[in-house]
Amino acid sequence: MINLIRLMLRARRFRSVAFSEDELRREMLRSSLFVMVIFVLHVIAMMAFEGMTIDDAVWLTFTTATTVGYGDISATTLKGRSATVVLLYLGGIFILAKAAGDYFDYRTNSRLRKKSGNWSWHMNDHILIINTPREDGERFFLRVIEQLRASRAHRDKMVQIVTRQFPDGLPEQLARMPGLTHHNGDGSDPDTLKRVDADKASIIAILARNEIDVGADSRTFDILDHLRDLGTENALVLAECVDDRNRKRFRKIGADIIIRPVRAYPEMLVRGLVAPGSEQIIENMFTSSSDEYARYDLAISGKTWSEVVCTLMQDDLGTAIGYIDADTGQLETNPQARTRINGSALFVIASENAIPSVKQVRDSLAAACKPHNRDAGGMAREKGSDR
Repeated sequence: MINLIRLMLRARRFRSVAFSEDELRREMLRSSLFVMVIFVLHVIAMMAFEGMTIDDAVWLTFTTATTVGYGDISATTLKGRSATVVLLYLGGIFILAKAAGDYFDYRTNSRLRKKSGNWSWHMNDHILIINTPREDGERFFLRVIEQLRASRAHRDKMVQIVTRQFPDGLPEQLARMPGLTHHNGDGSDPDTLKRVDADKASIIAILARNEIDVGADSRTFDILDHLRDLGTENALVLAECVDDRNRKRFRKIGADIIIRPVRAYPEMLVRGLVAPGSEQIIENMFTSSSDEYARYDLAISGKTWSEVVCTLMQDDLGTAIGYIDADTGQLETNPQARTRINGSALFVIASENAIPSVKQVRDSLAAACKPHNRDAGGMAREKGSDR
């Protein structure tokens, strides 16, 4: 007998794992319905056999079923006592305990499924990230989520990751991040995309699991195709592309933002989501295509930042983006327009086909311009001169 009891307890302990969410919910609702039926029948019996009011009958039913038994009211007739024994002692207490057990099973099942990524959250206007980088996915997501939370536009959005990399639950650091969940599934499976409400997401990011494998683009293309079938045209879709030759295909099938998978700089992904188009500017920093970032070691003093920027642009020598402070040795980027510059080096974005020389930049800065005193033809005027 003892062994049988142990076996039953063990079976119940793992019941929430073996049963599906719908099965447990149906079982819980069925038990609750049985309890309600038994309680109603006992209330009717007490009113019919004992002549109780409905208030007293309900009070007696609940105190008896919950084994509290205050004793202030009790059945005195044979029929009333028989109804109590049959309905409550033999049926009600057992069914009530079963209903409570089903409820705790459902709660246990919910926690396990949420932790393991097998729960349907029914989200809306959320950020959906599909796939996980092959190497150090935890660190990658930590930096991505931190950057998203630092963004005013996305700091309050729920984020859901679709991946099979965390079947036992998110790592501790990720699990502690508010508003982050994951779904244990394959992003190329249409049913998985439906379960994570891809059609209701405001942002969808598709990562390349292997940032150097050109074959990863085929998987990304399949996911984009499934997303288009689901109707995600209202979402901002970002896709990582390993082979630049596939960019046009990605854009044609629905990708709004296409970037290279740069794992050492996951913030680039977030920049693309926060300010679409900026990811292309950042990508150009890593390559020599279209733009070149040049450093010019020369002394700059007595000029405002607006004068430096304006002079180089009017002489078609590029766009100044920062300088090295001669006093502190620190890089200063995007300073205020009226900041007086005392620099030892200047950083400029220039066309790769027309990189200016140090001499050209030095000669250009020798005579700084004043933007508010230039006419449409670019000719400088002195204050107070005749018009």
